[in-house]
Amino acid sequence: MAALPGEYFSVGSRVSSGTCQEQRLQGELASEARTEKEEKLSQVYAISADVSPEGQQLFQTIHKTIKDCKWQEKNIVVMEEVVITPPYQVENCKDKEGSALSHVHKIVEKHFRDVESQKILQRSQAQQPQKEAALSS
Repeated sequence: MAALPGEYFSVGSRVSSGTCQEQRLQGELASEARTEKEEKLSQVYAISADVSPEGQQLFQTIHKTIKDCKWQEKNIVVMEEVVITPPYQVENCKDKEGSALSHVHKIVEKHFRDVESQKILQRSQAQQPQKEAALSS
């Protein structure tokens, strides 16, 4: 007789691989749901705390690499060691006590390089139709 999900199995009981797979899948789905909920709550907090869009974007970028990242009022706190204050530039990163500062600096620098590259790409794409229109006239 197979045990129901959440029950302990006794010696000699039969367990189908489907039961184990279902339980594992339920655990994975619950974990994903918790993570997604935490991310949404973090976004809601940032919006309600009147954090700039740039700060919100930086938080998301850091959070992709370092999950131990949270809001403390308008400040971003990474691994309980690095605090990034508005306006969220590299020079606004302060180390409380550890050696995580250089790692966070690299993430912040890369974020702003990527943002700038994206802006340049958007500008060039916006200018492309203008150039084509000028050439066809």
